[in-house]
Amino acid sequence: MKKIIFISGATASGKSSFVHSLIDNYFPKATIISADSMQVYKYMDIGSAKPSYDERLKYHYEMIDIVEPFINFNVKDYLDCFAKVLNSTKDIPIFVVGGTGFYIDSIKYGIFDDSSENKDDILKIRNELYRRIDIYGLDSLFYELLEVDEECANSIDRYNSRRVVRALEVYYATGRKFSELKKERKRAIDIEYRSYLIDIDREELYNNINSRVDIMFDNGLLDEVYRLIDMKVNISSTSMQAIGYKECYDYIVNKSMSYDELKDLIKKRTRNFAKRQLTWFRRSDEYIKIKPTKEYLDIVSKDIEVYYNNV
Repeated sequence: MKKIIFISGATASGKSSFVHSLIDNYFPKATIISADSMQVYKYMDIGSAKPSYDERLKYHYEMIDIVEPFINFNVKDYLDCFAKVLNSTKDIPIFVVGGTGFYIDSIKYGIFDDSSENKDDILKIRNELYRRIDIYGLDSLFYELLEVDEECANSIDRYNSRRVVRALEVYYATGRKFSELKKERKRAIDIEYRSYLIDIDREELYNNINSRVDIMFDNGLLDEVYRLIDMKVNISSTSMQAIGYKECYDYIVNKSMSYDELKDLIKKRTRNFAKRQLTWFRRSDEYIKIKPTKEYLDIVSKDIEVYYNNV
């Protein structure tokens, strides 16, 4: 059984920088496993805020750039890859860093068994739901999900069509709420863990998000999306559901808004997403709340040392 340190938090809260400082000052032999559902995709560096190539080497990053952007990579795929990486690493500590709560919970608690689902029925339901999105828009399905499974609707990105469709297809195929089925999960990976949540003031977080989006555009986010379009990565791909990519795709392909409106929309949706991330993490009392400061670096480093030395 391996021990893991989770460092979680909303996007732009300072997770990576905090862990880098922990490794620089206290744990030079550590490994970082990414828990970000978009950083797994190749060629999507700017919009997913990946660490630089040099940082990936220096801090022993894993689970980054492991799949092509036109592949629909899901939580089962992630868990399979995660288990292999975890079993192969000898480094200590093992930091799992990211803000994809669904992936993090799947590591901790497992995923529910969907083997009883009729795949043909699921496919028919899924196709019908996507047809309705084309006709009535994604909002109509999100409000439908709110009616049948409010807990699930409030925990996912309402602009991510795959998440909304998945929750509804499970409900209509099984007659049970997605949020209820999640509570029947069984852990598939044998681990012990300690969880920290970087929890900064909302105003600071929103300022960080606005600045990050500006930097992404300065660094060439639009050019990155142009390249993905040239690679024939479709808007229906999981990779293109990420905030920033789908809006840029709409701007480029459909010419649906001005450049300034595009930036403002991405900032707004990212702020809303960060709010949902914090709601997700704060619902659990197992997280130790910390700030990305020097004081907390000292506190957390001592806590981790005690944790790993406590056999």
